[in-house]
Amino acid sequence: MLTPSEFTTAVGFFLTLTSLLGAYFYVHLSNWFREILELKSKYEINSDGEDEKSVRARMECRFQLRRLYNHVPLLVSSIITAFILLMIGIAARMVTAVSPRPPVLDYYVPAFWVFLGTYLLLTLYFLVHGYAATHWLHCKLNPRSETQ
Repeated sequence: MLTPSEFTTAVGFFLTLTSLLGAYFYVHLSNWFREILELKSKYEINSDGEDEKSVRARMECRFQLRRLYNHVPLLVSSIITAFILLMIGIAARMVTAVSPRPPVLDYYVPAFWVFLGTYLLLTLYFLVHGYAATHWLHCKLNPRSETQ
């Protein structure tokens, strides 16, 4: 059995791990998404012109798209999510091992659900919209690849 003090210390440790990893992840994922939006805007501005500037801009878009349209964001998101779910599982087991039940759990549990919901919604939003935008760009920049 864990004492309330041991439980609070462990929760602090788990929150620190999750926040460090989560902060790094969100900086990475939001930068990836921002770069995709910038690339999409660059393409839209230069999509119709046949002058040297527009052709060069579309070529740059092709090169940048190769860097952004890959499996890495999904892989990193999956690993981070698995880590967070593992921490949730450990925390849930700890909650059942604490005796007596500390009153602070009445605050931890709702905060945890808000964190988890926010994390999952933002991750899903960034991934779905990011991959949808890169797929759209890929189809526009490589029209022949759709028929092959």
